Amino acid sequence: MIAAHKEVGPAGLHPSEAAPSNPETIETQEEEAMLLPPQTLSEAARRQFTLFANPFAGEVTTDAEMFVNGHIRFVREVAWQAATGARMAAIVGESGAGKTTMLDDLKESLLREHRPVVCIEPSMEGAEETDTKGKTVKAVDIHTAIIRTLNGRASVASNAEARSRQVHAALSESSAAGHSHLLIIEEAHALPVPTLNHLKRLREKMRLGRSFMLGVLLVGHPELEKKLARWDVREVMQRIEVARLPPLGADLSAYLQTRAAAAGRKLDEFITAEGVDELRTRLVANGSSLLNPLNVNNWMSAALNTAADLGAPVVDRDVVRSV
Repeated sequence: MIAAHKEVGPAGLHPSEAAPSNPETIETQEEEAMLLPPQTLSEAARRQFTLFANPFAGEVTTDAEMFVNGHIRFVREVAWQAATGARMAAIVGESGAGKTTMLDDLKESLLREHRPVVCIEPSMEGAEETDTKGKTVKAVDIHTAIIRTLNGRASVASNAEARSRQVHAALSESSAAGHSHLLIIEEAHALPVPTLNHLKRLREKMRLGRSFMLGVLLVGHPELEKKLARWDVREVMQRIEVARLPPLGADLSAYLQTRAAAAGRKLDEFITAEGVDELRTRLVANGSSLLNPLNVNNWMSAALNTAADLGAPVVDRDVVRSV
């Protein structure tokens, strides 16, 4: 009689113990567990930490709140050159990495320096790579955005050739008045390949003599950089400078100190050094880091709430583990 045996998976493991058939799915699940939705400070946390406003939440609205490290300085310079030198550049980062913050910082710097740069921002609402998923952004949409930004009352030509000449005329007139121009496309990872190639051709065509009249700044998720590396986008890839916004990594403590200092407080009033180390550990798994500013802010808010619930004076390692 043959003895019954239990079904085993790879390496002699029971199915419940076997290695996952799709490691990418498990990794995605782990990453999702590290992401927190927006957090609101509880009344208990506000009382305990004497806070009227949450220093670890909200948009960056002052220079004091703006954290700057080497990566951010480089991104700043790349964006500045696109705006003032009519270059072609891309800012790439995960959701919550600070891309919108960098755009706001660029616009603030242009205002502060009194640079006459006209920012042209086509609508990307509902934009997708294919028409089956949503609305694709085409050359006509970009032409229309340029014309309407420079002349809100202008009628946009329906013929492609006439519309191209209309764009050139509008940029020429604005340039003659002393303006520079920056085409900013957020969510640029949703642009279809033909539109990406069109941007390169559009920028090269829009010149006065040797001078470019239009800079291009693409802003998007890492999928944008992958798309730019494709062979059928080589025209763009060879002419665009890509600046990346990586996770905070070793700069986590410095970032949190900046946010606390902007509120007139010291970081150790909220979290211990061991707590910061544990937070870094919690947000890194399988070589993937979710130490992006937005996610860090959400975790800090949740940790302050947890500390108040547990009666802990500050956030320490155990509090972070309890979030």
